[in-house]
Amino acid sequence: MGLWTTNRSSAINRQETLVTHPNAEFAVLEANKAAALRLYEEVINQEQKLVIDEIFAADVLVHDPFTGAQRGVAAFKGLLGLFDVAFPHHRVVVERAIAEGDCVAVLHTHHATHTGPFMGLPPTGRSVVVNGLELFRFADGRIVEFWRKDDDASLLMQLGLLAAPPG
Repeated sequence: MGLWTTNRSSAINRQETLVTHPNAEFAVLEANKAAALRLYEEVINQEQKLVIDEIFAADVLVHDPFTGAQRGVAAFKGLLGLFDVAFPHHRVVVERAIAEGDCVAVLHTHHATHTGPFMGLPPTGRSVVVNGLELFRFADGRIVEFWRKDDDASLLMQLGLLAAPPG
């Protein structure tokens, strides 16, 4: 009987809100995930650098163990450029992408060959395989914050810059 105490149009509107809200939220999660995945497929694998300006906010905050926290899309381009010079034509395989709230997490594996200078190290010619996890925070369909958490210790070991742990 309680359902009939509310006027019919209010009940219908409430029902529509309950039905469409989860779908709208799902659509945003999927759109954010698709935008994050464009970084790997289009920007890195296909080397379409102009896509960066389509998916990142101009004032993105970039967190990276090598460069620290920096603001601006130029900071991201600089970070990517560091790897593009040292490991030209590197490729990424995405293992998993998970979207929740305003964030997307991407588990991936880089495949590259060290043919350019990297952090003062001359090219070694060594091939590397590096696992990573990156986190993206979105606002209005753009990446506004980015964290790179690749296995840099493994990268440095594969390049001969860091000794492997004993054992």
